[in-house]
Amino acid sequence: MYLRIIILLFALIVFSSCEKNNPNAQSIEKEITVTVFIYENCPIAQYMCGPLRDAYRYFCDSLNHEILFRGISPNYLSTEETIENFITKYDIPFDVILDYDHINDQHGPYFQHYNPVVTPEAFIELNSRLIYRGMIDNSYQALGQWAVPTKNYIFDILTQLIDGETTTYFETTAIGCVIND
Repeated sequence: MYLRIIILLFALIVFSSCEKNNPNAQSIEKEITVTVFIYENCPIAQYMCGPLRDAYRYFCDSLNHEILFRGISPNYLSTEETIENFITKYDIPFDVILDYDHINDQHGPYFQHYNPVVTPEAFIELNSRLIYRGMIDNSYQALGQWAVPTKNYIFDILTQLIDGETTTYFETTAIGCVIND
């Protein structure tokens, strides 16, 4: 009888332990952030709301991954009201914030940190480390030159990150509306 109890206790201890309870086990938790600079009056930024919306809904809603998507508007002509109208009109499922200090007439902290050149311009980070900067997809190779995209950078990079593939920093030249100082 005592031998059965000892074996049962031993089995419970062995089978109830796992790597997540081991303080020496490496964490596989990933913090992924997608930051996109957009401007509500930029036609290319308006168009890119579709691919951004699709990426958010696929990775966050369908696959249920916790990825922080955020839109940043660094334009001095933007207001809380114009941004809210933009979010509604283009059905943007994540927050878009104003990053321009109208009182001091200067760009805000997100602009200062990332230094975007155009809208839209995307930045993807893994555990606070920048791994991509540039286009959302390659449907625009130059201003006014639209083509069916053959590469969706946001989707491809997020897929790699979710799948645990090794990623190294790279960038593309974003095409869009120049951000004025």
